[in-house]
Amino acid sequence: MKSTMLLSLLKIKTTYGNFPETVRDITADSRETHEEAVFAAIKGQQTDGLNFVEDVIKRGCRFIIADRYVDLPSDVGLMVVKDPSKTAALFAEYIYDFPHESQTMIGVTGTNGKTTVSTMIHNLSMALGEKSAYLGTNGFMINDVHMVSANTTPETTRLHKRIKEAHENDTEVFTMEVSSHGLKLGRTFGIDFDIAIFTNLTQDHLDFHNSMEEYGHIKGLLFSQLGQDVKKHKYVVLNNDDEWSLVYKDMTPFETISYGMDSTADFYPSDIKGSLEGFNFTLNTPEGSFEVNSPFVGEYNIQNLMCAVISEWLQGYDIEHILSAVPEMKAVDGRLEVLDPTLPINIIIDFAHTPDALRKVINTVKPFVKGRLICLIGMTGERDSSKGAEMGEIATLADYAVFTPDNPANDDPNMLVKLLEEGAAHDNYVSYTDREEGIIHAVNKAEPGDTIILACKGREPYQIMENYVKVPHRDDLIALDAAYRKYRSEEYVDSDSKI
Repeated sequence: MKSTMLLSLLKIKTTYGNFPETVRDITADSRETHEEAVFAAIKGQQTDGLNFVEDVIKRGCRFIIADRYVDLPSDVGLMVVKDPSKTAALFAEYIYDFPHESQTMIGVTGTNGKTTVSTMIHNLSMALGEKSAYLGTNGFMINDVHMVSANTTPETTRLHKRIKEAHENDTEVFTMEVSSHGLKLGRTFGIDFDIAIFTNLTQDHLDFHNSMEEYGHIKGLLFSQLGQDVKKHKYVVLNNDDEWSLVYKDMTPFETISYGMDSTADFYPSDIKGSLEGFNFTLNTPEGSFEVNSPFVGEYNIQNLMCAVISEWLQGYDIEHILSAVPEMKAVDGRLEVLDPTLPINIIIDFAHTPDALRKVINTVKPFVKGRLICLIGMTGERDSSKGAEMGEIATLADYAVFTPDNPANDDPNMLVKLLEEGAAHDNYVSYTDREEGIIHAVNKAEPGDTIILACKGREPYQIMENYVKVPHRDDLIALDAAYRKYRSEEYVDSDSKI
């Protein structure tokens, strides 16, 4: 791509120095720069890209975008613009030759369910014979190949590069989680979504957004930014049970399809039967009613599955054909995931970290608990503390609760667990400032027939500690190690167990 072409894309800009004749890459990460790359010096919440200019130049980069002037060698081109992030998204599309155009782009937004819905769509797409990519909290996947991703919705140049990688691997569908952070910070600029899905909106991220009203309207950017060109076939999938869907319906000129738990929705379930092994139900659709055998647990996973089915239907697949693949789908990592069913206790991990999500998980699991229900939750550091007491109250819907920090960062772990304690509805709880110790305690407290819910982290592989250091941590591995030590020792004998 010629630099003169990129420079011509903006009317308002100021340029200094000399630009290279051509470039073939763009990044906001100084460590990824090279002689043929454009460096976007984006100013973030914790770092300023211009602080890394010297390193960028040493790596051979000669094309820099910034929001202000800085002294540079004459053989380096500096382009000063109003919004480096938006400019970077625009340049990325031209440099990578609009890779989204060859793929069905699906964006999923909402407080809870983004990862589950996106993963379900990814798995269904592959089951239907399509090459698929997924990007979100659980990383980046091209078909079955998994890579780590640092953010739910990555910084704009990295996001466009992921779409290019998927295109180079001939993927036909690209499904991504679209976070409110990503929308507010403009990370999705330049991406032309074909299907936009809304799961729900409940309290979260009020440390980042000023109010629930702002949070809700930021989510709505996904639907308003679908554009006005009705010659294109685009669709909006909305949760009929959430009042924000009425707002989002009015934000787009494209057809809306609703799903929900009653007959006022276009897609809704009936005759629901379930266990911890899965739920069966009748799916009622505009094309008739169909029996569904689902390996997923809980009514909210019925809603998530409906989203995935609708997304495939909108791409032209027959509903019966789609549903034939559902029984073979695997559980989504870290989302209401039952660990090792051969153990005499049930250990369930889930990412639930909001009051609404936690309540749904507990209410889903409770009917299937044979003994006691033990719930371990964490309070996240440097986040919205106003939900702490409510989270503590909901955790004590269980027979026994364990309170811990979750990614405490620079907050005092003692303060975090006290926020949870303030809401406790009974005294049958214990607090640990070390989450690993809390998990081990929960397992040791459990007896055969009991069920443990480890909430808030799912399979997140770290704890964010002081000075934002990421320390390796896995709820599932800690819990399984403790359970195996307890129940697979020579002293433990239980004729009813499967061990």
